[in-house]
Amino acid sequence: MDQFRIAAIKNDLNVLKDAIARLESNLDALLKGPLAIEEGKEIPLKRHDGRLTDAGIAAVNAAFDAGATVTDVARQFGITASASSNRRQIWKSR
Repeated sequence: MDQFRIAAIKNDLNVLKDAIARLESNLDALLKGPLAIEEGKEIPLKRHDGRLTDAGIAAVNAAFDAGATVTDVARQFGITASASSNRRQIWKSR
């Protein structure tokens, strides 16, 4: 293997390591948080004005953590591509 392929593989491994750490952190937060949600009760992801609620933002972040694209998130959550792109930029900066 040449040095460039080795460097690319190392970079990919670091990206995977970071993604796994984020997933682990999200799972820990879910397990430690209060489970006050009644079974069968739907949590609103959007407010009446169409903006995402805190739960909606968490769901969008989880989708990006899982590898969803901007287009996937826009379609899944019924938001514009520009709103999805904005949320992705915020997600990437955390």
